[in-house]
Amino acid sequence: MTDRLFAELKPDGLDELAEDGYRRRRSADLARAFATPRVKRRSRRPFLLVASAAAAGLAAATVVVASGETPAPRTPSPGVATEPLNARSFLLAAASTALREPDGSGRYWYVRERTFAKIQNVPGEYMAKLKALLDAQKRKEAGLKDAPERLAAAKKEFDRKVTELKNGGTAEPPYTAFAADTRETWRPMKAGETGRSVGNQDVDVTFGSPQDEADWRAAGSPELVEKRPTTYDDDTERILSIDNPSLNLRNIADLPTGEDALRRRLDDLWKRSPNSANTDKAGYLWQTGVDLMTAPLKPGTRSALFRVLADQPVMTLEGRTSDALGRTGVALSAPTAHALTVRLIVDEQSAELLQYELAEKDKLLLRVALEDMGWSDELGKRPAG
Repeated sequence: MTDRLFAELKPDGLDELAEDGYRRRRSADLARAFATPRVKRRSRRPFLLVASAAAAGLAAATVVVASGETPAPRTPSPGVATEPLNARSFLLAAASTALREPDGSGRYWYVRERTFAKIQNVPGEYMAKLKALLDAQKRKEAGLKDAPERLAAAKKEFDRKVTELKNGGTAEPPYTAFAADTRETWRPMKAGETGRSVGNQDVDVTFGSPQDEADWRAAGSPELVEKRPTTYDDDTERILSIDNPSLNLRNIADLPTGEDALRRRLDDLWKRSPNSANTDKAGYLWQTGVDLMTAPLKPGTRSALFRVLADQPVMTLEGRTSDALGRTGVALSAPTAHALTVRLIVDEQSAELLQYELAEKDKLLLRVALEDMGWSDELGKRPAG
């Protein structure tokens, strides 16, 4: 279950499975997270949240407020109209902010993210088996380039084998360890153009306790992470979301900019999603929302997305908090099926997603801090500003 959700929240291409299959088996290293220095966000002109007094109210917020509940009375700033501070009002204010942000374009869409996760499998046997599957698949695909139907069937069978390997992977280690690493991606907007993924940067491993570290040493001190940075260039088409395999970086520009139209489009995508039988609709919307928030949406579509999310019935506004990189944002959380919770931290000035998390029964499974996102016109170069 968690592996599937990791894939949904953090989708990647076929040739990156060897790296990401391991990355998705870790949950968050909280202690190390807050020691990471602050980094510059994407170069967009910030706007203060409007359409409600969410920004003013959050300055004084010290309690968790559920969607639809009214906080304790507070003195408003002079000249500022007030509304009840809740998740819905914050998301509607974010929608107005997003609508006012400038649009952009470029040759590559760049994302830099830092992942904090619990190590749930010692790589060893799992990675060896996954590599063997990848090597065999590459040879098979090379011979099926002129047979699209057989190629599609081969890819489907490969996905089945990878899922089977994940579900029957090596046992969880008898000690608690955490890993953190940074990854950068440059995804081309033009079909057939080469993109790049640079992973395993600034890798760090910590243990839950001194006894956990002692148990690890007693087990022979196995390597828990690959610490050598990896760079992979390829021209494989990247889907935007495993829940929505029809979406990619180019056709998301066709997504509606109106709230009702986008809601209908998401409903249609939900019905056609290959995971609709295993994920509740609320979970689908939040996970798809994360995928879209980390993509180059048009301002109107981003605004409409916030409005669609604002209509979700079960949300909690947790107030101001710091993300894993020490940046201040506003936290919102929503439950999904199987006792899973999605938690977002959103910048209240720019309406940008700073961080997303996945937890199961109050145990953090995954934390991803989005260090930077934006347009770049040169492969390997970060966005200017």
